[in-house]
Parts: sequence; structure tokens; C-alpha cells
Amino acid sequence: MTEKIRIPTIALVGIIASLGTATPTLSQEYDPVVTPAPGDRDVTAEIVRHDNGRLAKRAFRKDGEVNGLFQEWNEDGTLKLIAEWKDGKGEGVWIYFHPNGIVSERSYVTQDRWHGPSEGWHENGQKAFEGIFEMGVRQSPFRYWDEQGRAYGPAAQLQTRSRSPQAILDGFFPDGFNAWDVTFSIDLQTMFVGTGDDDGKNRRILMRRWQGGEWSALEPAPFADLSAAEGTPISSHDGEYVYFSSDRHKVAEPDNQRRDLYRVSRRSGWGEVERITATPAYGEVALTTAEGGLGVMWTDRRLDGEARIGLYEVAIGPEPESFRIVRNINDLHTGDSSGEAYPALSPDGSYLLFSNYDLAGEGSREDLYIVMREGDGWASPKLLAAPFSSSDNDSAVQVLADGSLIFSQSGARGTRFYSVAIEALLPAAK
Repeated sequence: MTEKIRIPTIALVGIIASLGTATPTLSQEYDPVVTPAPGDRDVTAEIVRHDNGRLAKRAFRKDGEVNGLFQEWNEDGTLKLIAEWKDGKGEGVWIYFHPNGIVSERSYVTQDRWHGPSEGWHENGQKAFEGIFEMGVRQSPFRYWDEQGRAYGPAAQLQTRSRSPQAILDGFFPDGFNAWDVTFSIDLQTMFVGTGDDDGKNRRILMRRWQGGEWSALEPAPFADLSAAEGTPISSHDGEYVYFSSDRHKVAEPDNQRRDLYRVSRRSGWGEVERITATPAYGEVALTTAEGGLGVMWTDRRLDGEARIGLYEVAIGPEPESFRIVRNINDLHTGDSSGEAYPALSPDGSYLLFSNYDLAGEGSREDLYIVMREGDGWASPKLLAAPFSSSDNDSAVQVLADGSLIFSQSGARGTRFYSVAIEALLPAAK
């Protein structure tokens, strides 16, 4: 049943103002969006009732568009939703309620998109989640708690303040799965993994999402080309892109059979791919970025033709065409047989983590090193001793925005992942 009545605007203002104490106070002050504003013409109130006669919905319209306060009720008369609209779009605070009257969620909306702080509670009043949206996209990891107040979810699994490495992702992959390259989105709710067969063939990029309180099954990433050899996905420092290497161009470009750099944007739902490089003479393996347009690129051979892997400092801006090589940093170390590999820049660009073969002696495996930014260049790299470097192959995976470092150790027992507070490593760099 739908009714339409006329309500003076001043009455509408009073209804909205009465919401000020309806929910717990956010740390951020809130100024209600009052639309229509005092002085506007009267507006139409649309009222819908349940079959039992109780209110189901009340919406205010101006010039045919939803404006101002919007409310929904359950059949028993308890409040279900309070929301604010402006000119037909969500604009303001949206508050959802449990049947017992406890707020289940309070979030902010701008131009029909979640924007600003978002938080929720369980029916027993215990905090359920909190985080921040930026125009519909999670801008940082959301934190989750169960009804007993115990933390869970990606942030609890991956972030740490411990100065001792904490094992993570145990049992995360099927037995025998090759987790060669792992990276997480800035909100930690999407994981991309580069994998392939034991012989190095069938390289591809898979993903898992945190959905409904658990991780989804492995599946091809939305941007993956399963006919191509692809790998080394790395999330950009700001979370806007994932950079990866691929030879998806090889059919159209028979003279270029090596992998080039590509990137996919978060705001496209990980579907819109841009090409960064086209270099038939050598292949790019990976790109790690930091603020200010700084990046470090890993190549499968050196630009001068030497058949060793290489590292190069690069610059890249918002447009793919802005990519350029700044300098060769292959001499961070000398005396190694292969070259520096697996680069991971800190988000602010103040330090670089990388791996090197055989510097600990003939036959040794990859060890983990850190080098600090020094002016426009780099200081001398320092070996990260045990437990960061081991008898297996050690490599940095990702420096998270909160200062946690994810690193891996791989050998006969497979790949093991750890998280540690980066402060534990920085003294070793001095």
C-alpha cells in the first residue's frame, strides 16, 4: 500500500535532526545532509505500509527525485534503515539496524558511493567491523571481530607488530601448489598469486577474495590471459594497480616472444589492462613502485645484452607512456653469478628489499638484503641474517602500508610465508 502526502519542509528538518543521538558517536564529526533545505517548496512524502498496516517505507521526494530522509521498517514496527538522499542519489549517512534495535552498520555515502568511515556491530553490541571507503573502494584494510570480540580476517591474518616473524597463510594453498609470487590489494581483501607447473610451464595468475567472512577458492584473475605465460603480480604502493608480466602480445608480435610489463586497475574491478613496455631485446619480470613515481624493475636479462637478470630504477606516473628507465642499479652487489632479484620497495621509497644468489658462498641459495635510499642513490646493501635469511630461497613479498613485511622461504618443504614488523629489519640496514 502506497500513500502520498504533503509535508512542510520544516517538519522534515526536525525529523532528520532527531537522528543525532540514534547511534554511537563516530570519531569523525557528522554534519547531516538536510535536503530539501528550509525555504524550499513543500515536498511529497511517499509512504508504503506492510500488509498488517505498519509502516514499511517512508521517502521524501522533490521534483520527482528522492530527497532527504529515507526510512524502512520491519513488519513488527522495528526500524530497519535510515538513509539520506540528495537529488535521487545517496548522500549522507546510512544506518542499518538489527531486529533488536542495535545498529548493524553505519556508513557514509557520496554521490551514491560509499565514501568515508564505515563501521558495524553485532546484535550483542560488540563491534563487528570498521574501515574507510573512498568513492566506493576500500582505502585501507577493514578490521573484523566476532561476537566475542576476537579479531579475524585479512588484517588479523597478515598484519603484525611483532619483531619476530609470524607464520601466515598456513594451509592457504592446496598441497603441491606452487605459490611463486603473491601480492595483496591495499585493503588486503584480494590476493593474486603467480603459479605454474614444476617445470616452469603453464605460468598463470590466480586470485582469491575475502567474501562473506572467508577466502574464496582459487580462480583465474579477471585480467588473466590463460593462453599466455604470465606472473609476478605486484600491487602498487597506493593500491591503484597490480603490475604483472605477460607474453600475451606474442601472437600479434612474433618478433617479441618475451614477457613485457602490464598493469590492471583496481577501480575497473581488476579488468582493465594497460601495457607498460614493449621490449623484444629483453623481458621484464616485475615492477615494484613507491610514492613520487619511483619504481624498481626486474628484467630477465640486462639491457646491455648480458645474460644475467637485472634491476633498474624507473619512473612511472598515471599514464603508461610516462614509464622510463632512470638508472642501472645492477651493481648494488658485485661478485654474484646471477644478479639481484625479487625487488620490493617500501611505500615511501626509503628502502628496497631484494634477493641475491650465492653471495654467502658457492652453492648457497637466495638470501634477503635491504638497502636504504641515500639522496638520489642507494647506500650499501646489508644482509638480513637469520631468521630472515635461511638455507632455503628467501625473498620479500610485499611491504604493507601499516609497516608489516611479508616474506617467503621456499625449498623442499614448499613455500612458507611470514609477516614481521619492518622495524625489526631497519636496524640491520644501518
